Formats: sequence, structure tokens, C-alpha cells
Amino acid sequence: MKKSGVQKHQMGRVLKILSPVLSPRIYEFVLGLLLVLASTCCELLAPYLLGKGTDIVISPGANSKDLTKIVFAFLGVIVLRAVFEMFQALVIQRTGQKVIHDLRIKVFTKVHTLPISYFDSHPTGRILTRVINDIKALSELFTASISVLILDVMIVLGSIGSMLWMDLDLALITLVTIPLVFWTIWRFGEQLSEAYKTVRSRLSQVNSFLGENIGAIGTIQRLGAEHERLTTFSQIVDGHTEAQMKALKIYASVQPYANVLNGVAMASLMGVGGYWAIQGKISLGVLVAFFGYLRNLYQPIRDMVEKYNTFLSAMVAAERVVDILEEPSESVDLVLPDRKTAGTIKDSSIVFDGVFFKYPTRESWALDNVSFEIEHGKSLAVVGTTGSGKSSLIRLLLRFYDLSQGKITLGGREIQEFDRRILRRHIGVIQQEVYLFSGTVRANLTLGREEWDDSFLESQCRKTHLWELIQSRGGLDMPVYEGGSNLSLGEKQLIAFTRIWVFQPEVLILDEATASVDPISERYLMSAIQEGLRGRTSIVVAHRLSTIRQCDKVIVMENGKVAEMGTYDGLLKKRGSFYRFHQIYSQLGKRD
Repeated sequence: MKKSGVQKHQMGRVLKILSPVLSPRIYEFVLGLLLVLASTCCELLAPYLLGKGTDIVISPGANSKDLTKIVFAFLGVIVLRAVFEMFQALVIQRTGQKVIHDLRIKVFTKVHTLPISYFDSHPTGRILTRVINDIKALSELFTASISVLILDVMIVLGSIGSMLWMDLDLALITLVTIPLVFWTIWRFGEQLSEAYKTVRSRLSQVNSFLGENIGAIGTIQRLGAEHERLTTFSQIVDGHTEAQMKALKIYASVQPYANVLNGVAMASLMGVGGYWAIQGKISLGVLVAFFGYLRNLYQPIRDMVEKYNTFLSAMVAAERVVDILEEPSESVDLVLPDRKTAGTIKDSSIVFDGVFFKYPTRESWALDNVSFEIEHGKSLAVVGTTGSGKSSLIRLLLRFYDLSQGKITLGGREIQEFDRRILRRHIGVIQQEVYLFSGTVRANLTLGREEWDDSFLESQCRKTHLWELIQSRGGLDMPVYEGGSNLSLGEKQLIAFTRIWVFQPEVLILDEATASVDPISERYLMSAIQEGLRGRTSIVVAHRLSTIRQCDKVIVMENGKVAEMGTYDGLLKKRGSFYRFHQIYSQLGKRD
């Protein structure tokens, strides 16, 4: 009973979260329900008319006119049922598709608002399973299964009611196995629910592994690790198959029980009902009608068992989709009422004042009492070893995470006073790893916005020297494959730089943006960087000395703290941490 209570709680939770998607379609669902009810009435009239026709045929004074009426009535019922079923399928499936469409949009929109910390702890493949596989399972429920399930429930209840109305004693004898049927469905249902949760969990592991390995196929082939990856994938797939087989075994056990109970009911009707018909206690028409109702009763029960299987699978999928929808959205939490509106900001100075920060999954401080200031229009270079806290500075400034102590201000206002989306429109970030979307250069520069015309886009391409590379290859209409696979790393970086110029943020952040490009591409990029840094507040995280030298100020990060701060030449003269950093990279050939 405890499990049943939990299932009811989960169903209530699912309906509550999905109600904004379902409620706009409530009238369409009601119309579908009315059509199901009309179809059910026709289904229940058919056995009754067959019984009446049988009594007319065997009666001593049989009248062909009465029989003709019954025949045409029966045919009319069959035709009406077909019409109702056709419109019922159209209405319910169309409504279900609309619901699934809205739900996909809702989930995708939700994914876009989730904080970066969520993606740090949830594999991409698992999220894809929610958006694709789990919503597909819900689609099966809202389209075909739900209409069949409702129809079957109504037919079962209507058949039981009709049998009780026609002959109470015969109905009680015939229906003695019905409680056992429902008990069987309930008993196996709980086991199926747990089994499907395991199946869905294992499917997420399969998708996560596929997403990770397909994205890294080049690395796998270069390292010759295909066999090891295949072995690991086989183990994951074996686990999914094992869970699926367990669910199938449970499901396969339900039908035999239902069939045996159906046989018992048919035998009871044949024996008792036939004996009573011979004795004249009931008419032959009643016996024929009971056989029709019994068929109407157990055939839907078989369907209900099958659809219950789909329903349980869909409920597990719904719970997993709801898990995403219940996650807190970063774009609406911790936003003060007087948040800034979109538009330019006159003062883009940045101040870190006694900032402490610790990642949720770590014990030590990622940033420990960090303080510095970047004046409006000035540039700051941040250097340090891996894990020193450089990237954490950027994540806090963009509010991917919120600081633990201290404060960060932009233009004199704490960044918590900005809506995250508006804050990020003021800050442009170019990272070492650039992702481009499939489409055209234009689409990647504008991301689908229509705020800029082609002449403006071309002028920005000329500023970053991107135009020299794409002019003969289609210009703004040059195709870009998924992830920019048809472009070199330098070309992808130039597109990323140009995209930032198009959006014209007041603050620019370069996070190892030139670390992996070749010298020729670096020459173009350095020219673009110089153009971008001019008069713009900027933070440059880099190891290349040529990128750092032009910055107004340099800070050296060590173990989450600011070890040194000053100008490029001033820090060299101190012969401290920055001097050692300079010597190491000079020896590696990374000269100005």
C-alpha cells in the first residue's frame, strides 16, 4: 500500500507540473471523451441487438419485419460506431500531438534556463534522453493509448452494467473472476513500474555513452581505443537488455493469468447459462447477448493490460521529464526587483571585492579573498597555472555561479541586481573551444536575430579579417557544418570573434582564445583582438605573452588567490611569480 500511495503522489505531482500544457487543450480532450462515450454506447448496443434478434428467430411466431428492424438497427449501430471511432481517433491524436509539441518546446526552453552547475553534474546524453525518448513515451500515451484505455474502461464498466441489468444471477456467476483479473493487473503493475524505472535509467546510460563517444570519435581512433570503448558499451547495453528482459518477463506473466480467468468465465457462462436456457429460466437471446458482453469484457481487459504497460512506461517517463521542469531556472532566481533593463551601460568598470567562492562539489575554496579593479575601458590580463582560479573569475562575473562571500560590481552596481540574460548581453566571451551551429556564417553571427543588415555584418567581418577568408566561399551565405567541421580552428575562432563584434558588448573576455591556433591564424586574431580591446573593458586569460603584453594590468592567480598585481613591465622587474611565468613561456618559444 505504501508503494501505491507513492505512485498516487507521483501521478499528482506529474499532473500538477504538466497542467499548464494540458489545460489549454481541455475542451478538445472533453470532445474526444464524448466521442469515446458515444462509441462505447454503440459497442454495448450490439450484443443486446444480437440477443433480441436471436429471440425473434427462435420464437414460434417469428416475424420477418421485426427481424429486419433489428438487422438494420444493428447495421446502423455498427456504422455509427465506425464514424465515432474515426472522429475520436482524429480529435484525441491531434490533441495529443499538440500537447507533445507544447511539451517539447517547454522542456527545451527549460533546458536553456538551467544553471551551468546542472550541466556540470548531468551528462548531455541523459538530458537528451529526457527530451527525445521520454517525451516520445509520453507521445504514445497522449495519442493512441489514452483513447484506447478510456474506451476500454468504459466498455468494461458498460458491459458489467448491461449484464447485471439483463440477468443479475447469471451476471454474478459469470463475473466471479473479474476481481481476480483486476488484482492481477494491480499486482503486476507495481513490479512493472519499478522495472521500467530501471529500463529508463539504463537507457540514459546508453545515450550518455553514445553522446560522449561520438563527439570524441577522432580521439578514440587516434588512440586506437575502439575495442576498449566497444567493450564498455557492450557492458552498458547488456545492462539495458537485462532490465528490459526483466520488464518483459513480468509483462508476459500477466496475459496468461487473464486468459485463464477468461476461460473460466466462458466455461461458467456456457455451463450455467446453457443449463438455464434449456430449462427456460433465461432466453437463448440473453445467453447470446452475455457471450457478446463477455467478449466485450475480456478483449478490452487484454487491451488494458497492454495499455497499462504503456501507461506505466509513460508515467516513469513523465516523472523524469517533470524532474527537469522542477529544476530551478537560473534566469529568474536571485533577481532583485530593480534589475537593469537591456541597453548600453555607460560605466563598464569591474570590481571584485573580497570574493570567496567554493564549488558545490568541492571542499576547498576556488577563490579565496580575491580583490581587484578594472577601470572603465581598461584591460586586465589574468595568468596562472591550471586550477588557480582563472576560469572561476569568469564564471562568477557571468553569474554561472553565485559567489559565496564578498561582492562583484559592474558599473558600480552589484551583478546580482542584473537579470542574468541582460548581464550576459553586456559581456562577450570568447573561449579556446568554439562551437558553431550548422547553417551559414550569417546565422552564426546573428544567432537568428534580425537586428542587423548584411552591410553591417560585412563591415564587422572586415574588421576581424574574416571577410578575406569567406568572400570567395559564399560570403555571409557560406555554409557551416555542425560544430564548424568544415572550418579550420583559426577560421572558427575568427567567426567567434566577429560574432562578439556584431553583438558589441561593453565588456570583453578572452579565455585562452588564441591558445590552439597556428601562427598565421594568430596574426589575424591578434589584429582582431587589438581592435576589440581598444576602448573596451576587458579581461584576457592567456598564456601567450603576445596577448598579455598589450593589457593595462596583470594579475597572477595562485591557489585561488591573487599572488601579484601590476603592469607587465613592473611585474617583470619584481622578479616574482609573473617573472617565473614569463621565463617558462619564453623558454617554450612563446615570445612576443
